[in-house]
Amino acid sequence: MESYASQTNMEVRGARDGRIRFRVLGPLEVYGSDGTLIDIHQHKPRVLLSLLLLNAGTWVSINRICAVLWEDEPPRSSFGNIKTYVSQLRRALPPNHAEHSRIESRSGAYRINLAPGELDVSVFEKMAYRGREALHGGADESALEYFQEALGLWRGQPFDELPEDTTLAEAARMEEQHWAVLEDLIDVHLSHGHYDVVLPTLRALTIEYPLRERLWGQLLLALHRSGRRAEALSAYQAVYRLLTNELGIEPGADLRRLHQQVLGGDLDVGQD
Repeated sequence: MESYASQTNMEVRGARDGRIRFRVLGPLEVYGSDGTLIDIHQHKPRVLLSLLLLNAGTWVSINRICAVLWEDEPPRSSFGNIKTYVSQLRRALPPNHAEHSRIESRSGAYRINLAPGELDVSVFEKMAYRGREALHGGADESALEYFQEALGLWRGQPFDELPEDTTLAEAARMEEQHWAVLEDLIDVHLSHGHYDVVLPTLRALTIEYPLRERLWGQLLLALHRSGRRAEALSAYQAVYRLLTNELGIEPGADLRRLHQQVLGGDLDVGQD
């Protein structure tokens, strides 16, 4: 899923703009303003920080923290333990621009405050938005750069440190956004005739994620426009059999229409 992703150097960016970087699109990583990795190696503080980042800018109750840190029965010392973990995080994390602690507390709750651009999730969404703006404005090269930068932020499962049931909704939302950016990026390549660039990835992705019809449509288009009409028709038959046999449904209207265009030769071959 990261075939076209340029690896965004968040450490260097942090050193350049003076902000620290919190990376949660994969295993938790924190980089200081000088670009060095801030070592948060103990498991419970990492989970606590991930939970606060999942809810950045909003208060998280101690009861909620307990439920996430100790999925079974919390120990009697849980509230005291949380205070200890917060103290450890406060010592590890540099203050914000106002020289206030990153993690605030009030009766029964904690929250983390971030500056714009410090959390990779928000940077990803910003790059995705800018890429689509550029694309709609006809600036395809800029769109490619923004999409590649957005995808380069992904290193694995979002909020990897947290229990799955804690992140289910947010992880699903982020995964769908990731797919949308990747598929938009492939569309840009297709529109410029970069078929050899996208075909290996499309073949792999349709095998790994066979129920994503947009990928199959892109594969058909790339095959047909690169002069491989027979392979395009064979790919359609493959997805047709998959959907009808496993789900009892036919391909959607967009994919069926594309298939008819391939059959009729209506799609430009070798289009640049």
